[in-house]
Order: sequence, then structure tokens, then C-alpha cells
Amino acid sequence: MPKDIIVYTKIDAKPRPAEVLDILLISTAEEKPLKLYRDLNVIKEDYGEAAIAQMAEALFNQPHTLADTLIRKVKIMGIATPESPEAMLAAIEALREKDNDWYMLLTDKHEDEYIKALAAWAERTEPTEAELGAGIEDHRKFYFAQTDNQELGISNPRCAIIYTDNPEEYADAAYVGNVGPFYPKSVTWKFKRPDGISVPDLTDAQRDALEEANVNFFTREYKYEYIKNGVCADGNFIDVQLGADYITNYMRDELYRVRLENAKISYEDAGFTTIATAVYNALNRATALGIIALDPESKIGVYTVHIPKRADATDEEARTRRMPDIVWEAVLAGDVHSVKVKGRLSVSLAEAA
Repeated sequence: MPKDIIVYTKIDAKPRPAEVLDILLISTAEEKPLKLYRDLNVIKEDYGEAAIAQMAEALFNQPHTLADTLIRKVKIMGIATPESPEAMLAAIEALREKDNDWYMLLTDKHEDEYIKALAAWAERTEPTEAELGAGIEDHRKFYFAQTDNQELGISNPRCAIIYTDNPEEYADAAYVGNVGPFYPKSVTWKFKRPDGISVPDLTDAQRDALEEANVNFFTREYKYEYIKNGVCADGNFIDVQLGADYITNYMRDELYRVRLENAKISYEDAGFTTIATAVYNALNRATALGIIALDPESKIGVYTVHIPKRADATDEEARTRRMPDIVWEAVLAGDVHSVKVKGRLSVSLAEAA
């Protein structure tokens, strides 16, 4: 017989896991197993003065970042010096078979043929809708590199290139270390000032050419130094690409969570609405992070979600218990990248007494 008074207390305030940029550094000096590092001294113990250790130092040593924290976690793997870009890609794919839990790739190989091959590889890591429908898992990657070639000439999405005339400053690692700590919050990658890199010696024509080629570079304007223009190689802004990837991953996680935490979700309108809460959760999270724009009046995210009805399902969808597609659209938040100020200054002289 149940008791007349029952008290049950459940703690439901588990902290969310910290969201940080998952970075992989690949050294081509010698073969070493994949390892997660949180301490620069330990990295130097394992890699000495190798280029990858200096890249890690540039990544970690960004005291003047505008973010509230610093990069303090990175995976590093060493491979034997590859004979070709194809050999390096084979080593990366072999790693992905064992560990695919990383997102942004940097490496100590900066020759043109390696940058071009890795940029093309990064583009291929994002599956098409048809591939997803065929069962391919989505483990998209983003590639970051530096170059000292002003005429590199690539336009692949899912990669960003920064020009330097001093490769030993490791501008790519310094750049990621300076802006990466903001992740997953959306901020522009333009106007940032990484520590440890210098302004390259460029003419105005060369700067214009780099901008047209969507290559980032450290510049000086009116004695102010900062990065221009915070773009991917295809011209898209880095924050837009990272933000879109974040929404995709977060929404997928939310959909799995909703499905796994509910013993039964009925194949009817109410059940479809339950599933759609995952989409709303992801879009609201993206709005809070500045990825999706806020309506200036309502202060809510500028997005729409179309939740299908049970009546929209075909007989085949109902038979296989496949819900019709949820369709959403959102407006990405922008950032002021340039400004022109016009005004008129007038002076009024009081009449003498």
C-alpha cells in the first residue's frame, strides 16, 4: 500500500559540457600517436623544437585576445614525412577511421601542393543531402593554413588561408589561437590582432590582389594593425561557415537527445511537435550565440520553422515511420566590416559684447 506522503527530489541541473573548438595539429616530422594536450610544456617535451610545437605555442600564447579565455586543448598527431599530398591525405583518412572527433585542422606542411590538396579534401568532408540520405555520416572539417605565395589561387570552401612573409611566425596558428577561444560564439575574424605575427611587406597592389583572392593578411591602416578580411577561400566569412556548421551539429545532437529521452513519440501532430522542439532549441541556441540575427523590435531570433502535419505524410513515410521533413530558414547575424562617416562641422562665433 503506498504511503500517504511521498517526497521525491531529482537534481536536474547538470552542467552542459564546455563547448570549445576541437583542433587537430598534424606534424610531418616523425610518426607519433594521437594525443590530447592541455599543457604547452608537455607538447614541447614530446615534440621539442619541431615546427608543430612552435605552432602550438602560437596557438596557446595569445594573451591579448578579446575573448575571455585561451585555447588550452589540442590534439596532435605525428606522421612520417609524406612523399606527396596524397600520402598525407591517406594518413588523415586512416586517423579518421580511429578518431573523427575533431573539427579544425592545421599542419606544418605549407607548400602550395599540400594546401591545395588539403583545401579540396576539406571541401569533400561535407556530405551532400544525397550522401546523407544514403547513410554517410556527417563529420565535416575545416582547414586553416598559412602561405607565403601571393598567387596561391584556391577558392575552396571549408578552408581559410592567411598570407605571411615570415612562415616561422606560424600566422595560421596565431590567428586561430586569437579568435578560436570565442567559439561557439559568433564573432568576426576581421579586425583581430594576433600576438606574435608581424605585418608583411606588401604594396597596395599586392594587398588588393590578396583581398580579391580571398586570402587573409595582417595589415596596417593609419597606424592600426589588424587582420583583413576574415574570409574563407571562397569569399564566405569564416564566422558564417563556423556558425552554419555549429547549427548543423547542435541540431543533430538535439534531435538524438529528444528521441532518446522519450520512450514513445506518437506518429501524429503532437509527436511531430515534440521532435520539432529540437530544431527550436538549436535555433534559439544559435541566436543566443550571435549566429542567427535578432529582430530589433521583438529581440527574438529571425527564423521560421515549418512543422509538418500528420496529414502531410505519405503512405510510405507512415509505413516506415519516417517523419516528413521539418523545414527551417534563418537570417544569419552580420558584423560591421567597414564604415563611411560623413558629417559637417560648423563653428559659431558669439558676437563681441
